[in-house]
Amino acid sequence: MRESAPERFKKQLRELREKRAWMQAKAAEACGLNDKVYQLYEVGIKQNPGLLNLEKIADGYGLDVSELLAPDLPKIRAPQAPARRLPLRKK
Repeated sequence: MRESAPERFKKQLRELREKRAWMQAKAAEACGLNDKVYQLYEVGIKQNPGLLNLEKIADGYGLDVSELLAPDLPKIRAPQAPARRLPLRKK
């Protein structure tokens, strides 16, 4: 049986947060949401986020709304280490 959209949404929120090793408060802050509202989405009590909140959540995780709602999350790329700069030689 196919998973319902609200079930998938709450699982994806948790997966996204855990992949970043964030607490719910950090995830809520990154998404521009109240801690409690974010928590209610993640545990599935609140199942129908509005478009504005979907955009905020997607932006907080660096995704498009379509990626956030897709059946499979896109691969999360590991952050790149900044390129090392060699010191300039003095003449």
